[in-house]
Amino acid sequence: MSSDPYAPIAPFYDLEHADFRDDIDLLLSFADIVGDPILEMGCGSGRILLALAEAGFDVTGIDHSETMLQRARESIDGRDLTGSIQLMHASMLEADAAPGGPFGLVIFSLNALMHLPTAASQRLALESALRALDPKGQLILDLMNPTPDHLTSLGAAPILEGSWELADGSVIDKWAHRHIHPVSQTIDTLLWYDQIGTDGTVRRIRTSFPLRYVHCSELELMLELAGFKEVRTYGSYEMDPLDDDSERLFVTAEVVPSPATVSPGEHA
Repeated sequence: MSSDPYAPIAPFYDLEHADFRDDIDLLLSFADIVGDPILEMGCGSGRILLALAEAGFDVTGIDHSETMLQRARESIDGRDLTGSIQLMHASMLEADAAPGGPFGLVIFSLNALMHLPTAASQRLALESALRALDPKGQLILDLMNPTPDHLTSLGAAPILEGSWELADGSVIDKWAHRHIHPVSQTIDTLLWYDQIGTDGTVRRIRTSFPLRYVHCSELELMLELAGFKEVRTYGSYEMDPLDDDSERLFVTAEVVPSPATVSPGEHA
């Protein structure tokens, strides 16, 4: 496995994710309440960083993939946001070394914590995030909710997850095959992109990496052991209660409990 599994597929990443905005309005609401500076863990090509910076917040992003960070830099260039965004090539275990802190908000966006493949490394990242936050800071985690039905569907068979036509007339097909390991809670993930030219020739680019899913009760215990307080769980970007059928596991936690803290959609 490559030390940077996103390097081969970085040119195709934004085909799928650039227009995904389901999480952004909610994160902006938290940023309005808690304030900046903001640290995004696993910032990738900058989809969330840019939205937060364009809303006027100071943001730092860290990512293990230098290739994805370069794409973020390219997106930042020309938008007059250079002073609002800082980037750091680092592991999520190094949050407390990120420039621009201490932070009012630390975000593990769209499944970012799952890219740490062991429970120990996930807990270390949470501990590092705690150290990166200021005393009134808040943590946000946005994860897949690993329901039995969802895990079964992920591991069922190779699946076509998307198809896009490029400006030159070629087509990109994204395929995925995943193998679930229930004991370790890991997902061996194989992705390949087929680029079909207008003449019918096919160029295949593939990569693989492990992911580790986390159940709600396990995550709550990890956060408690890391030192967080006031852990709250939700099942959607609309802050619906978490239930057995929720697709998302959206979690907030605080450094120091504060009765005055109100989450978006709640009342004091």
